[in-house]
Amino acid sequence: MIEFDTKGFQEMINTLDNMGKAGENIFKKALDEGAKPVLNAMKRKVYQVLHRRTGELQDNIKIGKVRKLRDGTYSQVIGILKGDISSVYYGKFSEYGSSHEPARPWQRPAFDESKDKAYAKIEQELTNGIDNAFKK
Repeated sequence: MIEFDTKGFQEMINTLDNMGKAGENIFKKALDEGAKPVLNAMKRKVYQVLHRRTGELQDNIKIGKVRKLRDGTYSQVIGILKGDISSVYYGKFSEYGSSHEPARPWQRPAFDESKDKAYAKIEQELTNGIDNAFKK
């Protein structure tokens, strides 16, 4: 699982917590926007690493819903979603390897190359959302 570290956003997160449901919606939108650079990088990287020509795996790499966990943190899956049992299941095995094939990572390298863009997008969306909320 790939996680974002939100330590640098703590002041904004505290502001959002004080805003209630409106703040939660701003945070979810920011995470959705921040996931897009990672999604695009994964789609590029999977093609480079696996050389699949059908595009089926690329088409099934998705952004999951933002979920609030019991401890108050948020989680969002980017990649092959947990419940996906379609014909793209092999994407999971290519990332980590199996007893029949060596690992050919594409998710982690895609995250590593796009995380700075993702953080910047999250920060931009949080700033805009908070500013717009206080202008009302």
